[in-house]
Amino acid sequence: MLESSLGIVVTYDPQRGAPAVLGRHAIADAGLYSVCLAIQNLWLAATAEGLGVGWVSFYREQFLRELLGIPARVRPVAWLCLGPVRELQARPDLERHGWRHRMPLMQVLHEEQFGCPVTSANDPRQ
Repeated sequence: MLESSLGIVVTYDPQRGAPAVLGRHAIADAGLYSVCLAIQNLWLAATAEGLGVGWVSFYREQFLRELLGIPARVRPVAWLCLGPVRELQARPDLERHGWRHRMPLMQVLHEEQFGCPVTSANDPRQ
């Protein structure tokens, strides 16, 4: 965090573009999902340029709101640190530090209905 070149706070304003925003009439969180997809695209583009991105997860929304003067209707979604890195790791930090382990792909895929494992005939790895 202290060594990054740039801090980016990504926000979501549910009133932006209202009243008719495509998708939000049926799925209330569609706008929030779009924000998360934009973050992922930024992350992928930064990585392609050899930059590192970190998602700061140890803050309170209210603190960030007050620090940056974010209006009450606007939600802080992410605090990102962006900058050059010495190297991009092949394995995610969570795995390298033993905090989490990757789950086998077949354990998280479902066929037709949730909880129904993918049959070997429909295995996406083949």
